[in-house]
Amino acid sequence: MIHSIVECYDQLQQQLQQLSQTLKQHVPAHWIAQHNWEIENNVTMLNSACELLTDVWYRDGQDGRETRSRHGIILANVDMQQLVSKINASKDELRRVIQLYQQQNKCPDENIKHLLGQRHSEFREQLTVSGLARLHLKQCYRHIPLLEKKPTKVGFSWYVNGRSIKQIRVADIRQKLLMLGHEKAHVQVQLALLASYKDHDMMAQVQTLAPIVRANLVYQQDDQIIKKAMNVSLPLFIASEDSTLPIFNQIAPEPPTGRTRQARNDQRLETEPFIPSLRIYRYR
Repeated sequence: MIHSIVECYDQLQQQLQQLSQTLKQHVPAHWIAQHNWEIENNVTMLNSACELLTDVWYRDGQDGRETRSRHGIILANVDMQQLVSKINASKDELRRVIQLYQQQNKCPDENIKHLLGQRHSEFREQLTVSGLARLHLKQCYRHIPLLEKKPTKVGFSWYVNGRSIKQIRVADIRQKLLMLGHEKAHVQVQLALLASYKDHDMMAQVQTLAPIVRANLVYQQDDQIIKKAMNVSLPLFIASEDSTLPIFNQIAPEPPTGRTRQARNDQRLETEPFIPSLRIYRYR
């Protein structure tokens, strides 16, 4: 199984390097968001894109939940479109064989989100021998966005206030707290807060999502205007045989700090967590 994982990775790496070489040789029409230090050091937009597209490794000290991202636009001819499609298929195959290994070794699904070598000693040793011990799975798996039809306009915007809200029963909250350690003082305090609630009462578990760039696409079809939206963590490849970029706006390469919009006045959840250890909120 380790051999299959390494083979899949080798194929993906070869295809990513081929894409990088193709971009540098043909220099298609493009725009890539850049940091000030890149501009000051004359790093080209295309080089920034190539570095990101081929980046599937952890950096020293990097948080396992963090993925490096960059938005932009690259016009792709037929050959480039086919190569991007093959890369996305290879990403899916790598994910499949790694998940199969996880299932066969009865590893929890959530472990896939972190570096495999840090969780499974046998796998870590084998990956180290194979040279893949620092593989960043999230950056390996994510697809390169490819549009088969060129929009007339691409509007980029930062989405920084996203939250994932999941309903959860009080009985399940108690169980999760007990798993943290019943003897711990802060767990006992939070269990006491739940004492007056019934097992079937519902609360909400909230996860703050990482900031991400959203591309708002506008298509002109006959007399109709069609709008679509998609999240993009990598430059957006757009099928085109010409060199005219769609109309687009430029935003900062990094998300803004703080809230970018006012809080809604119809929020259903309280503003402060009721069970902080599990990010549990009560409904108003």
